[in-house]
Amino acid sequence: MKEHILLVNPWIYDFTAHDLWMKPLGLLYLASHFRLAGYEVSFFDCMNRNDPDMPLSENPGPRRLREYGCGGYFREICTKPIQLERIPRYWSRFGIPWDRVRTQLEHMAPPDWVLITCTMTYWYPGAVAFLNLVRQLWGKTKVMIGGWYPTLCPEHARQWGFDQVVTGVEPLIVMDELHALFDSLRQVNDYEDYFAVKPAFDLYSSLNYTVVLTSVGCPFRCSYCASGRYFPAFWRRPWQEVFKEILCDVYEYGVNNIAFYDDALLYRAEEGFIPLLRQLKKENLPVHFHLPNSIHVCYLTQEIAELMKECQFKTIRLSLEFADSKSQQTTGNKVNNTLFEQAVAHFIRAGYSPDDLEVYLLFGHPGVDPNDHISSFRYVSNLGLKPRLSLYSPLPGTPDFDHSPLLPVREEPLYQNKIAYLYLTGQYSLYEKLQTQKMNTG
Repeated sequence: MKEHILLVNPWIYDFTAHDLWMKPLGLLYLASHFRLAGYEVSFFDCMNRNDPDMPLSENPGPRRLREYGCGGYFREICTKPIQLERIPRYWSRFGIPWDRVRTQLEHMAPPDWVLITCTMTYWYPGAVAFLNLVRQLWGKTKVMIGGWYPTLCPEHARQWGFDQVVTGVEPLIVMDELHALFDSLRQVNDYEDYFAVKPAFDLYSSLNYTVVLTSVGCPFRCSYCASGRYFPAFWRRPWQEVFKEILCDVYEYGVNNIAFYDDALLYRAEEGFIPLLRQLKKENLPVHFHLPNSIHVCYLTQEIAELMKECQFKTIRLSLEFADSKSQQTTGNKVNNTLFEQAVAHFIRAGYSPDDLEVYLLFGHPGVDPNDHISSFRYVSNLGLKPRLSLYSPLPGTPDFDHSPLLPVREEPLYQNKIAYLYLTGQYSLYEKLQTQKMNTG
């Protein structure tokens, strides 16, 4: 009899959390690989807003985002960890209430293994809380943790008593580690093998949206991003496979919103994204597409912008980060204002309005003068576009991490929390001021 595997997306403990097309895609791929190998697979997503045990959120979010499948999570206010006592915000557990999760697990047959994912380094309290719950309920069950947290903070992750800590996020590394533990799991030799299965979205009883990944890696090495270190090579899935997956999501799961998770969707677009768009245009699917991770404007062409408009791409986010040329060059050299304005012009000519375009600005970066944040905000606003302040979070393993003015970020991932970092570095007042300006002009 094959082992029973429970895959878990745990609660989020944070000052804020919102469902912006958030699905544990890596877990869903693993579920399909385990199924293919004949294992009994169960799945529990503490962040599933469609779970019958998930109460309604007091903060459902903007109407437009709700129409596109997004929404707020239910939260329970908790006692703040001692490291964050000085932060004047509520600390909460987001997701299905603790007692309801426990009740659901009590009705489940004890699994042999529980595999918990953890994305943000400072979200580890949710994974540790689930570990402790498993220990209470099923003493003989082994528990594994994987994801960005144990990859970036491996020693910190090992202290909690997990039976196995997977220190890698690159799919082939993860599959190698799992194959060593689960000998019936098929050996995955390359990305073609890994993506030969579809993510197991059927494990959800209902879906507001799905997500799709068309490529792995990024050609840029931005100083604040860990992606380049852990995904050193770029690889793109055949566009025909991506198209079939989208058809499955629309016709089998009935979704009409799909988000792309790529780090570099437009890179070498002629090999994949452009032919995919052309096929989507022919198919004329009843679906809206979204780009929550933003796109690199240097690769945008007029043809791509027009195809995106015709294919109903609704959420368009552009990476700018800084309007100052020195900051652009020293942090990644992936954009300049000329390329940015050129990309905006492509979208406007394609039929998008300035109100349709959101621009990511990286706020709180340790190497940027506060006046440059103000200038970047004004630059984007003066173009009639929506500035979207993306808060800087110090990530271990990135060049910028060593320049953090807060030494505790090296020892304690909670200090890597973007809200905490904002307060502890004295930048909250300026952030609040710019956010107020955004609301008044938006």
